[in-house]
Amino acid sequence: MAVLLAGCPAETEGPPVPATSVVAGIQSEDLGAEIEAVRIVSRVDGVERGRETVKLRVPGAGPTFPREVKLASASGAGTAEVEIAGLGSNGVALLTRRARTSFVGGQSRLMRVRLESRCVEAVTRGGAPAPGTAIPSAPVCVAPETCVGGRCVDSHVAVGELEPYRVDWAENPPDVCKPATGGPPHVIVGTGQTDYGNLNDGQTLQAELGPQGGHHVWIAVRMRGLRQSGSRTILTATQPGTGLTVPPTAFVFTFDRDEGGYCKLYGLRFQLDSGAANLGEDYKKFLGKPLDITVAVEDAGGLKAQGTARIQIAPTILCPSGVGTCT
Repeated sequence: MAVLLAGCPAETEGPPVPATSVVAGIQSEDLGAEIEAVRIVSRVDGVERGRETVKLRVPGAGPTFPREVKLASASGAGTAEVEIAGLGSNGVALLTRRARTSFVGGQSRLMRVRLESRCVEAVTRGGAPAPGTAIPSAPVCVAPETCVGGRCVDSHVAVGELEPYRVDWAENPPDVCKPATGGPPHVIVGTGQTDYGNLNDGQTLQAELGPQGGHHVWIAVRMRGLRQSGSRTILTATQPGTGLTVPPTAFVFTFDRDEGGYCKLYGLRFQLDSGAANLGEDYKKFLGKPLDITVAVEDAGGLKAQGTARIQIAPTILCPSGVGTCT
């Protein structure tokens, strides 16, 4: 017989939370009107740990997705698995999505699981569908396979494909410039009007006369670990020795995919005399002098990295075609 002793504080408030976990981050496309609910079953080492059925499109209820299912390993090892069924009006599973992976000792990792309309089976029309009447418009995948992109693939997710868990994972999905396992963000300063070119330390760049009377150099950038679209690229510069600065210039341009896991942006017009009261004179302070140019890239998720390169501004100005002299 259990005895409760009043007034005796518990030594602990419960077992310690395991440091090793996998969070299944579930997101979904519009699955169509046929799917009325989803059933989510989670397992650790093949043993069921959780089961819930959630109705879709409930008036007044919040969004069903994104949704998290957290699985923990007390031993620091083993396997984590989720199986999601998209249910029709009669409870028949018209979509089944499986995902399983291995725990990483002492770490909390994210396993992305996406429900796709291409993996939903069609049902017969002309009355309520009965069990067994599903017409396969998507492949029927037998465990351990699952449907991804309209075809059957292995449901196992390699540890190398898991991301470190972040609370904002749903707002910051990986892309070609920011892969899930791409490491910390990195920015390299280069030069180029029509493509990215490497920039050596102390390399001379020639300022050009711009169409509105300003004087600029062409800057390019390579980066990785930051989002391809929506990232803000900010250019600043300081003249070593004097502390003379160039006003910041910012761009929100989409990066192009480049080699080695990098993405690139080029044709960034960096005006040396931006905001100057006298365009005809102020740029001359930079001619023939060194200049430290810094490029910072910040994505919508708040991640930021920057790189700096020291260049030498040529003592002369490049005149555009049709202009006799501009020095």
